[in-house]
Amino acid sequence: MMKTGSGYLANLRTAFVAAMLLLPLAAARAEAEDCANPLALAATAMPDLDLTAEETAAIGRFYVARDNRCAWNLQSATTLKAVLARASEQGLDPDRYHADAIRARDTQDATSRDLTATAMALRYAYDMTMGRIDLTSVDDDTAIPVPSIDPAASLADAMEHGTLDNWLARLEPSDPAYRKLVTALAFYREVAGRGGWAPIAPGPTLDIGQSDPRVSSLKRRLSAEGYLPARISGHLFDQATKAALQSFQRRHGLVADGRLGGRTIAALNVPLDERLNQIEANLERRRILDRALPTSGVTVNAPAATATLTEDGQPILSMRAIVGDWQHPTPMLVSTIDTIVINPPWIIPRSIIRHEIEPALRRDPQYLEHNRMRWIGDQLVQAPGPRNSLGQIKFELPNRFSVYMHDTSTRALFAQDMRARSHGCVRLERPLDLALELLKADTNWSHDKLVSKIDEGKTTRVRLPTPVPVAFVYWTVFVDDDGALEFRDDLYGRDARLMDALRGRPTAPIKSAQAEICCNAG
Repeated sequence: MMKTGSGYLANLRTAFVAAMLLLPLAAARAEAEDCANPLALAATAMPDLDLTAEETAAIGRFYVARDNRCAWNLQSATTLKAVLARASEQGLDPDRYHADAIRARDTQDATSRDLTATAMALRYAYDMTMGRIDLTSVDDDTAIPVPSIDPAASLADAMEHGTLDNWLARLEPSDPAYRKLVTALAFYREVAGRGGWAPIAPGPTLDIGQSDPRVSSLKRRLSAEGYLPARISGHLFDQATKAALQSFQRRHGLVADGRLGGRTIAALNVPLDERLNQIEANLERRRILDRALPTSGVTVNAPAATATLTEDGQPILSMRAIVGDWQHPTPMLVSTIDTIVINPPWIIPRSIIRHEIEPALRRDPQYLEHNRMRWIGDQLVQAPGPRNSLGQIKFELPNRFSVYMHDTSTRALFAQDMRARSHGCVRLERPLDLALELLKADTNWSHDKLVSKIDEGKTTRVRLPTPVPVAFVYWTVFVDDDGALEFRDDLYGRDARLMDALRGRPTAPIKSAQAEICCNAG
């Protein structure tokens, strides 16, 4: 006799739901039965994936952590393939991750598919957490600590606990600036899809109120990036065009005078492909540096020629800086500020003596006396004081390049938009304010005491009770404090060399400046 009571129907529904929930588990068990001993196959399988020795070792660690058990079913493999297929959104080459190979192996033996999925998941993880390129192979004036990361262990844990989605999501750098660059990459690819922009012809400087055919080209160019609505056209250089041009100039580190001059035209005429390359290079550099950069401390961005003090990722003090010129690049490094020197002497590097001071002496035999320089043994030293090239405050940070941050006696240079003018060290616009911030935890120091020590004229070394992290970075594309995307010139060619390395083209690295060319930290 058939039972049709409500209790029977409820039990039937419960049994049906349970059976549906068990289906994926049954499928996974069936796949696991077809997949066996992946470590035995790992040494000889998948030659088309071009695995490195490091990748093969990581695959081994993954399966050892799982007691040589296979890991992937169709559901997890599909999840992975979807992420790998979208790798271009991160500025990565999807072909590198062989999502099609995982798809092709779906109908082949489960062990081969398991190995392929593991290999590509780990490749993607290493690329996202450490970058594809060793920066020292591109520019050896780089001293960035390499974090110890083993995605094999975390992937094994994610597969064991069914948290693959979360594992994949956490691979992306945590810095919000990275996500904004991903958004920028998508936007500029859309601009490229709409035809990009055409260059503006050279000519006399144009300003508000003038009428010229080149103004129409300017309006179209500004519209392409969203600075002007597309409907605005015509030959008249009006107020809306000037305001839009000023916004463009600010976001490219130019004097925001709203006039169409030579430097502004040069920035407007940078090809769209070059802007896309810049964004991709900066995405790669942020992947490499994400886990190495401090969230609190001083950050110097050489292309922007700025210095910023942050606490827990929030800026509390920003200023202009003067950085190395193209012949004397400011290196990329991570260190700590451990000492503040009040009224520092300057021990002049021999290269500066040879190339700058000796020619000055031939022009003016009294040059040393006029600049308070004298020989002490075999060293030429400039005495402390307002005319000292290091100014009145110096910040020491241990590094193999012997570069540091300091005040300067030539403060007029901070008013210029092009501030790549040093021999590699970093001159600061507001060194006194930075010193006070770094010393604020020490109750022995106040504004008045620091100024008094400067006025004394004696050299005083102040050890910080807790060294403060400092990073010299190279962001040619970044998001400013207002959330706007900004571009700067590839000052030292690092972007171009990094993109060459990513695409397998030969590149000649920057050689480290070292103390002889940059600055002497004595």
